[in-house]
Formats: sequence, structure tokens, C-alpha cells
Amino acid sequence: MNSKDGTAEIFDMEDARRRRADNGDDAGALLRAAREEQGLSLNEAAAKTHIKERHLEAIEALAADALPARPYAIGFVRAYAEFLDLDADAIVGLFKTGAGFETASPVEAEKFEVAENAEPADKPELSLLAVVCILAFILWCAWQITLPREVRQLGSAPPEAAPVETAVPTPVAPPAEAVVDAVLIERVEPIYPMGCLNSAAAVETVILSLSVTPQGRVAGERIVEASNSCFGEAALIAVRRWKFEPMTVAGRPRSAHDQRFELTFERPL
Repeated sequence: MNSKDGTAEIFDMEDARRRRADNGDDAGALLRAAREEQGLSLNEAAAKTHIKERHLEAIEALAADALPARPYAIGFVRAYAEFLDLDADAIVGLFKTGAGFETASPVEAEKFEVAENAEPADKPELSLLAVVCILAFILWCAWQITLPREVRQLGSAPPEAAPVETAVPTPVAPPAEAVVDAVLIERVEPIYPMGCLNSAAAVETVILSLSVTPQGRVAGERIVEASNSCFGEAALIAVRRWKFEPMTVAGRPRSAHDQRFELTFERPL
């Protein structure tokens, strides 16, 4: 039964078997008869074998020129035959014969023939002029070797020395601008919050981060770490009243950021 276009089509099974027997040496006909015997369309076979429908159609028609390269084509034939439960080796052998794959590619004999009438290459001969030039060159070299070397007499002026290049001084980088860190000049200790007494240890600590403005005031204060969060607010209230000598760069006041301090709270006796 074929469902390629959504309609049902009934195949004559006996006719497919008869055509399969009548085409015993035609690989394409055997594959087509086996497919029709199983009630499969080319589209269904292509979907199940993952071989393009046009390639299956070319295999059944033994159209080798419509198939890819020989190794791929033979691989398609083998996979198609195994899918249809046929003897893959036998089908591949029949397909090679029917599609002309058994015929060896013609070899151009002319490429390998040696020209019978080819004349041997002429041997190079030295001309008389070349021989004369070589002899003249040898004599000139011998004459150069026998020439005396130049000797400078004592007291004669020495050869002029090459001028000495004046070293260019390496530019010196300007000194870095002096930086003076901010200095705490007035510190107010925090008041122990009595509401935290019941949940507090003997000693509690709070680490804060703050910025110092060019005027020496505290800004952007925040809690970084606290052993007991109950003491955080008391620590913030205290540092807001601190005063600093601001940070300076080349003598000019600048803001100093992320200044960290640790405050300690001891349980009152």
C-alpha cells in the first residue's frame, strides 16, 4: 500500500513476485520488485533508508550518471538491498555489471608511449670564448693574491677615526605627585546599646567602610562585617561624628574612599 500523496493504492503482490523472478540478473528490477512486493513507494523507502528518492529511482533504473561517485553509489545500493531483505553482495555485483561499474576506466596509452623518433638532447659544448674567459679570470685571481699588502710607516698619520656619536640622554620621568592619606583627628567612641545586652557576647566587633570628603567629613559609611548585627546602628552613629585630616595629592585635598575601621563593644560590668 502506498501513502505518498495520502491516498491508498493496492499493489498486485503476485505480479511483483513474478517480475522479480523474471529479472534475476537486473539489480534495479529486483530492487523495484522487492519494494513493490512490500507495498512501499519510493518516497517511503527514501524516508526509511535516508537515501534521496531521486537516488533510489536512479538505482532501480541503473542510471549511473544520475548517482554520486562510485563508492557512494555502491554504498546506497548495499543499504537499499539490506533494507529490502535481499542478498546485498549479490545485488551489488549485479548492479556493478548492469551500471557499467565493472568496466575499468580507459587509459590513454599515448601518455605512456615513448617517442621512438625522439632525438637525444645535444650535449653542451664549451665555446672557445668561454674557455678564454675562464682562463683570464684564473690569472686575475692569481695576480691579486701576489700583490703586497699596504704597510703604514711609523710616524705617519693614523687613519681618520670614525666620528663618535653623542649619546642622547634618556628623558627622566617627572616625579610622581605626593599622596598623603587621610588621618583621623577626632574619634567618638560608640555607646553600648543596652537593648543588645541579652544577645551579646563579652566582646562584639563591627567593621565599617567609609569615605572621607575633601573637607574631612565622613560620607558613604556602611557596615562590612559585624559579629552581632544588633551593634551596627550604634557603630554608624559614632563614625558619623568623626573628623579627619583629608587626603591630599600634590598638596590639594581629595576624597578618600573605602577607609575601613573596626569598632569594639565590651559588655559593661
